[in-house]
Amino acid sequence: MKQNLTHIAIVVDDYDKAIEFYTEKLHFTLIEDTVLSDTKRWVLVRPKGASECSLLLAKGANEEQKSRIGNQTGGRVFLFLHTDNFRRDYQNLIDKSIKIVREPSFEDYGIVAVFEDLYGNLWDLIEPTMSEEQFYSTGILKIKDTTKIDFTISELKKLRNLTLLESGNISFDIKQVKNEPTKIILWECFKDEQSFNDHLSSKHLQEFIKLDLVELEDGYTTNNIE
Repeated sequence: MKQNLTHIAIVVDDYDKAIEFYTEKLHFTLIEDTVLSDTKRWVLVRPKGASECSLLLAKGANEEQKSRIGNQTGGRVFLFLHTDNFRRDYQNLIDKSIKIVREPSFEDYGIVAVFEDLYGNLWDLIEPTMSEEQFYSTGILKIKDTTKIDFTISELKKLRNLTLLESGNISFDIKQVKNEPTKIILWECFKDEQSFNDHLSSKHLQEFIKLDLVELEDGYTTNNIE
């Protein structure tokens, strides 16, 4: 026995507006656009490189269907888009002014971010974890000037966003110790040790270091247990 999903219907308010969003902003491919009647079309779009399941853009035909536009799953993430290059596609979301609901994070299954489509449907953008060994680093930082805590954290966030765009970076997490607000913990994951070394010499890291906002109290390279 063999079965497979061929289409998933997503309710939209306008065919052309939906086609424009998915093809021009998410760079999906328009597979079919067939007129069925004066008010109904059969419209299929599919992520580039995909070969099976497509999105059926279904225009709401009555008030009940229209009420479901953007909320087909009651506010939960609706669709899961896998990619072979998270940084490329995440940067595209930013460039196209697509709303980011949850910034990138590294999970056991891969790096993931949540974004909204033009109707408010939530999507996971995921680059699945590969099986090869990765390089992990933990840094314990001390903010030098207690009057610059907020500024330092703001600069660290900028550093994180630029690091996430590096081809060899997988994750960059910033944590602040609750009872010691000047102490910052950085957890980083790279594809390999060379990628980590490339990061150490990156322009954005060197520019952050020149600000002289923190001192490194301790640093570790670690192994992932699971």
